[in-house]
Amino acid sequence: MKKIFNGLFYILKFILLIAAFGLTLFILIRMNTRLSKSMVSIIPELIPYVLLLIVFIINMLFKQEGVTKNLFYNLTCSLALFTIAFACYRAMFDSNLVLATKYGYNIDFNFFDNFIAYIKILIYGLIFVNILFMFKYKEKKQVTD
Repeated sequence: MKKIFNGLFYILKFILLIAAFGLTLFILIRMNTRLSKSMVSIIPELIPYVLLLIVFIINMLFKQEGVTKNLFYNLTCSLALFTIAFACYRAMFDSNLVLATKYGYNIDFNFFDNFIAYIKILIYGLIFVNILFMFKYKEKKQVTD
């Protein structure tokens, strides 16, 4: 059962990473278009996603079992990325957010702008923990007589 859940959350974290990245990119582009800012200004918000993707690829290529077979990490990754995707979805489609309909953009940029710091905290936390699990010492099995 543990292997099934681990496999499910392992695949789900990649799907949610793509969804969270796409939604964040869409909202950031719309926000910068509204403010007439350069698209270069969105790079600091997208760097954590790129770093997380690089760490995920390193885990796959080098078969880091400390990360790939860690159910708790895969579950945490899925929950964190789902939270980011849900916040982006809410900024775009929640009709109860007053500023979304007031300005006519159908996206509450203020809600999303307040959430950007939390996005960075979640993703940098996942990267840090992933690196810690990559260098986790392998437990030696002791032979009992």
